[in-house]
Amino acid sequence: MENKSDSAIVFYKKALGIEPTDITTIESLIKTYWWNEQPELALKILNEVPNEIKESNSILTLKGMTLEKMDNLNQAMELYKKAFKESSEIRYENEENIMEFVGYLTLQTVVGEKEKALAELKNLKGKKLTESEKQYINSIEPIIRNYKGSGYNGILGNK
Repeated sequence: MENKSDSAIVFYKKALGIEPTDITTIESLIKTYWWNEQPELALKILNEVPNEIKESNSILTLKGMTLEKMDNLNQAMELYKKAFKESSEIRYENEENIMEFVGYLTLQTVVGEKEKALAELKNLKGKKLTESEKQYINSIEPIIRNYKGSGYNGILGNK
């Protein structure tokens, strides 16, 4: 990605040709389009993903975030709600799944369940955590606490 987004796009597309359901590659390609301020191209990719992942939590969330970038918050919120409703509840297990757990809490916050997410974070703080987990939680908690709506842009501070 050394500021060579066009090359990155070519390689991500080649990788998707080999493994079209790889969420990490799709996410990288989508974020590259965002970085290039080309959300329409990102949406085109998301609309063309294979059927077996089209309704996955990750794809629905990425599609919602892309729609937000296109100033379509209402449609984005519908996708976030669908993604949250259809996702399995993620519980904290250990340091290996803390990012996935916080991602779940973030989505929970975006769909209007901020107090539940804050209660989960408070509960998590009562567990025996590593120093890096404590720092991560302490950096995320104020972001969720201060969330006032507006989709993921409201969480991430994006326009």
